[in-house]
Amino acid sequence: MKFTALDKLVLSNFSSIEKECIYQVVCAAMVVDGERDPEEYELIKEIIDIIGLTREEREESRQLDEPTLTKTILDMNDLQRAYVAKFIAHMLYADGKVTNHEEAFFNILLDKLNLPKDPDNL
Repeated sequence: MKFTALDKLVLSNFSSIEKECIYQVVCAAMVVDGERDPEEYELIKEIIDIIGLTREEREESRQLDEPTLTKTILDMNDLQRAYVAKFIAHMLYADGKVTNHEEAFFNILLDKLNLPKDPDNL
């Protein structure tokens, strides 16, 4: 993924809990098609680096429950939620194809988390 200086500024302002939520949602997106591809693992590493997620935050993210995750993402501003949608979209397409399950997962998340419908047009 390519990011401008402005992107990096926005991405550096996620709180620990927001980064943990992003990580969990992207990890969930990775396994929707029932496979874990090398490209998806590489993208996870890239996202971890982009948002500055620490090892401790990754560990803590495993304790998040669904209501906390949902509320945290819903409480993000529109621009932050757009980046969440962009990360999810990139993960779903990381292996070069999007299954019906992945498309359904993405559409459900868009609605449930009030994410922008076209995240690649940031």
